[in-house]
Amino acid sequence: MMSLIGKGSLQMEGQKHLNSKKEGLKGSFSLSLTFTSRLAPDPSLLIYAIFPSGGVVADRIQFSVEMCFDNQVSLGFSPSRQLPGADVELQLQAAPGSLCAVRAVDESVLLLRPETELSNSSVYGMFPFWYGHYPYQVAEYDECPGSGPWDFPQPLIDPVPEGRWSRRSVVWRPWLSEGTDLFSFFQHMGLKILSNAKIKKPVDCSRPSPKYGTAMAGGSLPSGGSRVRQHFPETWLWDLFPIGDSGKEVVHVPVPDAITEWKAVTFCTSQSRGFGLSPAVGLTAFQPFFVEPTLPYSVFRGESFRLTATVFNYLKDCIRVQTNLAASDEYQVNAWADSRASRCLCADEAETYRWNITAITLGRVNFTISTKILDSNELCGGRKGFVPKKGQSDTLIKSVLVKPEGVLVEKTHSSLLCPKGKVASESVSLELPVDVVPDSAKAYVTTLWDTALQNLDSLVQMPSGCGEQNMVLFAPIIYVLQYLEKAGLLTEDIRSRAVGFLEIGYQKELMYKHSNGSYSAFGEKDGNGNTWLTAFVTKCFGQAQKFIFIDDKNIQDALKWMAGNQLPSGCYANVGQLLHTAMKVRVCPGPAAHRGYDDFLITSHFLRNDPTVSQGLQCLKNSVTSTTNLYTQALLAYTFSLAGEMDTRNSLLKTLDQQAVISGESIHWSQKPTWSPDASPWSEPEALDVELTAYVLLAQLIKPSLTQKDIAKATSIVAWLAKQRNAYGGFSSTQDTIVALQALAKYATTAYVPSEEVNLAVKSTENFQRTFNVQSANRLVLQQEALPNIPGMYTLEASGQGCVYVQTVLRYNILPPKIMETFSLSVETGRARCEQPTLPRSLPLTIHTSYVGSRNSSNMAIVEVKMLSGFTPVEGTNQLLLQQPLVKKVESGTDTLNIYLDELGKETQTYTFTMNQSVLVTNLKPATIRVYDYYLLDEQATIQYSDPCE
Repeated sequence: MMSLIGKGSLQMEGQKHLNSKKEGLKGSFSLSLTFTSRLAPDPSLLIYAIFPSGGVVADRIQFSVEMCFDNQVSLGFSPSRQLPGADVELQLQAAPGSLCAVRAVDESVLLLRPETELSNSSVYGMFPFWYGHYPYQVAEYDECPGSGPWDFPQPLIDPVPEGRWSRRSVVWRPWLSEGTDLFSFFQHMGLKILSNAKIKKPVDCSRPSPKYGTAMAGGSLPSGGSRVRQHFPETWLWDLFPIGDSGKEVVHVPVPDAITEWKAVTFCTSQSRGFGLSPAVGLTAFQPFFVEPTLPYSVFRGESFRLTATVFNYLKDCIRVQTNLAASDEYQVNAWADSRASRCLCADEAETYRWNITAITLGRVNFTISTKILDSNELCGGRKGFVPKKGQSDTLIKSVLVKPEGVLVEKTHSSLLCPKGKVASESVSLELPVDVVPDSAKAYVTTLWDTALQNLDSLVQMPSGCGEQNMVLFAPIIYVLQYLEKAGLLTEDIRSRAVGFLEIGYQKELMYKHSNGSYSAFGEKDGNGNTWLTAFVTKCFGQAQKFIFIDDKNIQDALKWMAGNQLPSGCYANVGQLLHTAMKVRVCPGPAAHRGYDDFLITSHFLRNDPTVSQGLQCLKNSVTSTTNLYTQALLAYTFSLAGEMDTRNSLLKTLDQQAVISGESIHWSQKPTWSPDASPWSEPEALDVELTAYVLLAQLIKPSLTQKDIAKATSIVAWLAKQRNAYGGFSSTQDTIVALQALAKYATTAYVPSEEVNLAVKSTENFQRTFNVQSANRLVLQQEALPNIPGMYTLEASGQGCVYVQTVLRYNILPPKIMETFSLSVETGRARCEQPTLPRSLPLTIHTSYVGSRNSSNMAIVEVKMLSGFTPVEGTNQLLLQQPLVKKVESGTDTLNIYLDELGKETQTYTFTMNQSVLVTNLKPATIRVYDYYLLDEQATIQYSDPCE
């Protein structure tokens, strides 16, 4: 008998009958095998013989097959060496009808994480074929005499929490005795044998039971004339190209301006030939004579840094060159003594020019550096310098961000003006505090149907590096697309941009998925999945399937996990840590904290008639009369609106109406015991109030038919929500942004009237005036104007029919306040070698912080460290910080390091890392360290730190 196993399945089987000779049971035969990609990478052949007596002998052999693909893909550049800015041919070859994804990046990017590169072995490694044991459904367990449940072998998953253990909760696999037997052969091949032959070795009952462990399943993807050079991307090509019937495609693409090696790879898919991957190819962007500057990413105004420009000569001859830095009013230049002189460069030599720069203008400042080959009689290399006919000069432009001192303050004044045939007006006063940093103030006015359209990737201006925060970039896009589609306003450009963000968000959210199908803020780093996040992801993935591909398995896995956490009462157990402590109250306090998540599951479109939802609704019905919490009442009203339980919904809304806060023409709900009608017109929203009000609005709008009175009331709620938005269209944090944008999109769908037109006049007391026209044809166009008079008084006047959304944004910097009411924060800079003249110079930094507010602990907290100009964290900083208490994630940006903490309590926590000075900057300004509560932005503390060598 013979069996050939490849890629985890039976590829061939057969049998041969051999007549035994009288002198013994011996025989032989030949077998011809053809190995294709279907068998790669490690097929195994098992041959066994059954004797008349019932005895069995067997042997196996494992082959190594080259890891190829049926779709033969190749990629090339012609020429393979080209001047920056010139065109090059991208040559693709694959099976006819293939779709190829091409990526080309700067080689320096790959040096940072070479293990993430696609290769034949890494692709095959994504689909490991596990041998060595049977699935538990068909495994055979031979218990030793007298053994109990704890004598079972090693579990494949972690035990469930104490108090909820059941025999079905743990999957077991047999613990075989040492040595090799026939049973092991079959088991290793993944073959289950049904036979009365003698193939199994007895179980060794003397072996002690092993300890608990966690099984790791699944593979991982190891996880002419002179021109100005100013385009320096890290990623050059990231695009899709279809392959025609010829199996070849040639595309002309311009080479970026960087002098570097570009590495490109493509993979293609075809219905007929499947997947294919090309070998990586390179394109050298090079010119034999060029200049390369070194600058910091950013500096503070008033700081000085050394700008160095190195000129390289890879010509065969000596040349005389002169290099200049263009003058500008945006910076001051103190040139080194020899920076203006011409210099001689022979073959393969380089010369460096230096200038001391002092930044005096805020914003992105451009530096134009040019070098040229001189036609001079001065000797160079013993003779007159060579002058080529072409390529006699090189000019490039690079920029440095010049930042104001202090910390940024951003205020937003949002208005929903509905003239209804009359003029609707509102005044906006742009006022600055006495401690404002000079020249840091900027303001502008914007009118658009929704600023969220322009800022789909930045609705919340905070880090978004966990599973919950990622959803704030995912969910609102669905709501926006749903509205635009229903209103007939969805353009191909908007769809393409939004779908791109959805696909990125989907892939990123899968990083936070647990092996059991649940989701949590930091994925497998958390001990358990999170009920709230899992339910919300299920809802969003279900709704997003209309716009992008969502693997249904990801949804079904989450639903199974949710069903496994449903209690007999129909409610769902709250599993996992809540990073927002206020939610611990929202989801019902008490020793048996639980609630229904049916609002999510109903809107996921999967479970409207599912028994689990029906049981959950019954659980919620039982708690309606005893609930006094405003947030819970609003959420229940929304849930029963979705379920069509209108009597319960109407009763809850009536109770909520009695507690509404009415101010002028706006309505909202607040958990605060008191609310002042004289509150600031500038956006200072409480996240919980925004979310609470948004749920009431959603409940109001879900009704078989809406009357004019219903729409008028909804408009009053929208008027308050609109005033709470930030400059990017979102709100203060993640959950309130998600729910509020869903509510606003629902309102826009209900109240949209295509024939409306509004004129908006913006006037100041100092003769500034600007008029905007908003109508159906341009309601998706961002109209924006800078406001020149700061401080100043402005008036917004809307006329016409319909409503217009207007937003005024004021930004300025102030020095960090010294009062710390909710967080304690201090910093120590280690001993620096100030006398050390060479770079890099190291600076150790130690941060001490704790929560000193009114609660026992904060919500999830972020420690935001701004780098001193010219400094960057040393390599390995992220891994070092992840080993320190409460740290769940670390993100490094160009000039910022964000440390995610589970929470902060009363005990002081200490975090230490080291920075290196990569670019010499003098007159260094202090940088800031801020710790803040992610969900309560008013709770924060900021301090400054300085370079001890200054």
